[in-house]
Amino acid sequence: MDVTTGTIVGTIRLGTTWQLLYDIDGNGLGIVNFDRGPFAAFYRDAAGRDLCADHACRDDDRRISQYLKGVRVSVKGERPTQVVRVKRY
Repeated sequence: MDVTTGTIVGTIRLGTTWQLLYDIDGNGLGIVNFDRGPFAAFYRDAAGRDLCADHACRDDDRRISQYLKGVRVSVKGERPTQVVRVKRY
């Protein structure tokens, strides 16, 4: 199973789904789709923050992107069963 690595460049909220956008180490843009619950768990791990507290049902999702931008990730597999991990050094 292929593993790609990259740096988060942003997020997009689509109702209860979140898309994580990441630069695949200079080889294009990768997108991972999350349901809200798994995204909240990923956000807590990656940003060390609580999604509910930071988002608080606001329409402005830029705050969430700001906390995740620059975080390194590895993505294993293909949609819809991708596994995303924060890369720790």
